[in-house]
Amino acid sequence: MSKASDNRMEKTDNVEECAKLMETVFYNIIDRVKALREVRSIGVSGGNIFLPKPGEGDVDVFIYCSDIPPSESRQDVITKTSKTSGYRTDVFKGGFWGTGDLVIISGVEIWLMYFIEEETSAFIDSVLNGDYPDRLENYFYPVGRCAMLKDIRILYDKNDFLSSMKQKLSLYPGSLAVKMTRHHMTALEDTEDLIRAVERKDVLFYHFALDIALDHFLQALFSINKIYFPSRKRSLSYIAGFALKPDMCEQRLSQVTAMGGHAEGLKDSYEIWRKLTDELKNLTERLY
Repeated sequence: MSKASDNRMEKTDNVEECAKLMETVFYNIIDRVKALREVRSIGVSGGNIFLPKPGEGDVDVFIYCSDIPPSESRQDVITKTSKTSGYRTDVFKGGFWGTGDLVIISGVEIWLMYFIEEETSAFIDSVLNGDYPDRLENYFYPVGRCAMLKDIRILYDKNDFLSSMKQKLSLYPGSLAVKMTRHHMTALEDTEDLIRAVERKDVLFYHFALDIALDHFLQALFSINKIYFPSRKRSLSYIAGFALKPDMCEQRLSQVTAMGGHAEGLKDSYEIWRKLTDELKNLTERLY
């Protein structure tokens, strides 16, 4: 066997050992979180446990409680776990991302986010009622929280909070689909900024207006397919699997953004966009 082959095998072994160590430390932390008196349920977003390589992502752990555990207790969870390489508690407090602590394992960020069960239940009920149709600050989509909880991987569920939440969210409510679709299709009728940007050949202004319009288009498209809109990530992959959509939707959306990247392409970009939104309007009018 060559020296190069030996090096590759050694490197592979090191990667596997590092992955096993990360997994062990991760589950040690989860076990300590479980032991906190206030903690009732723990889950990981994305459906699967996936500990990425350093620089390739982080891990979001959603922890649901009767009350937020004291900072000292949460800090003990981390400091009493060996092989962590750094941490910060109370990175954020309250709001849509709960009370957040950060722990680093082999260069990978693990976010421990604590929420109160009752507050989460009330928020989800409001979202399902259609009270939060738009994105909020920092590109937070309330309906995206429904998407996360629907697919969350449960690690601990003392009182079946997460199990019941997944059941509750298993079917997209028809009333929500109607409210979301009507809200976002109405917003798409406002094309003033897009038209002004095209007339001025103002690429940056066009992208500003297009970003807002895309948000409404995507949320309407997801709602007619009765899929909770998770975020702007991987939108084209989701759309590829939709039964209800304009013809060649993914390709045309890509053309809209590509042509909108230079002044001479704005007119053609907007024309494709206009036809896409007209087709989506025809789809929604047949449904609602």
